[in-house]
Amino acid sequence: MSERENNKMLNDHDMYHRPVNSRHLIDTIMSAYALTSVGDPIDLGGSSNLNLLFSERGLCQVARIYREWVTRERLQGIQSIRATLRDAGLPFAQTRLSADGHPFIHCVNWLVEVEPFIGGQDMTTWTQLKDGMQMLGRIHTVLSRVAVVPGTRRAPAANHIDAADALQTTLRACKSIRSWASSEEEERIASLSEELAHALRDAGDVATMQLPRQLLHGDFWDNNVKFRDGSLMAVLDLDFMEEGTRIDDLALVLYYTNSGSTLAELHSPGERMQALRELIDAYDSGLERRLSQEERALLPLVLARTPLKYARHLLLCSRVTEQRAVALAEAPELEWALSIATFAAPWQAAFR
Repeated sequence: MSERENNKMLNDHDMYHRPVNSRHLIDTIMSAYALTSVGDPIDLGGSSNLNLLFSERGLCQVARIYREWVTRERLQGIQSIRATLRDAGLPFAQTRLSADGHPFIHCVNWLVEVEPFIGGQDMTTWTQLKDGMQMLGRIHTVLSRVAVVPGTRRAPAANHIDAADALQTTLRACKSIRSWASSEEEERIASLSEELAHALRDAGDVATMQLPRQLLHGDFWDNNVKFRDGSLMAVLDLDFMEEGTRIDDLALVLYYTNSGSTLAELHSPGERMQALRELIDAYDSGLERRLSQEERALLPLVLARTPLKYARHLLLCSRVTEQRAVALAEAPELEWALSIATFAAPWQAAFR
């Protein structure tokens, strides 16, 4: 398929866009789940799905309306894995059955599931991050024993890009960027991305493909990890779950921690390396099978690869404005990632 045909297909199909709230959607959910909601539901936001909060007799329920790209097979897989994690004693929500006993319903072109609303603080403080990382280790231990069920091996969209796909996917995304780039900054994003992808290949990032693979959470960050009174209450959102190496999931949290406000007071690279090392050790403490020296040595390269995840998202976007927004969101981290890929030794020493 040519680039032009591919873009036309994306423009002609709305499966890549977030579901839209409507009276018909609300009425369908309330009827199917016999909800007696007080007032219209609140849109809780979400970059991928539409999440509606229904208040019902003092209880709150969340309806998650998936994008059209989520098939019945994938949602069944997500629910199966979620149930396995919950049965292992981990804090995942119980899916609510519809009035006629189904785990999800179909409305318009979307699949809908409902679960209890679990409020709390997002994972943002240093203490919460360390507790969260230990929980991620426990989650990975359970997932390492789970067979990959149909629909879960690869997510339609994800915050993860495999080493095997990183170079070619990045080159395709950069070709798209250059087709609409209208500034030096946009051209620079394409050049930096290509340089980073090549540097990772030269540094041996592809060796991660030899590590054991398993299912990953895929988006273990801030509002998907809820705390209350100092305790971790819930882990949410398996939308981006797919197969990969466990250090891919670990690197995503390190990446977000470094680019967020948590480490704002740490200005030197050495201080940041040591802070991230603390999170790695907290994660390791939650594992049954501890991190190997090979995993710790490859982790800096996986961390440097993480911002290239934008290439997968960009290639799903049908409009130039959407592609531009995706590229610009990751742009600030590309140079930092390139510095790691070209000189990983200090990071490897810190993580060892």
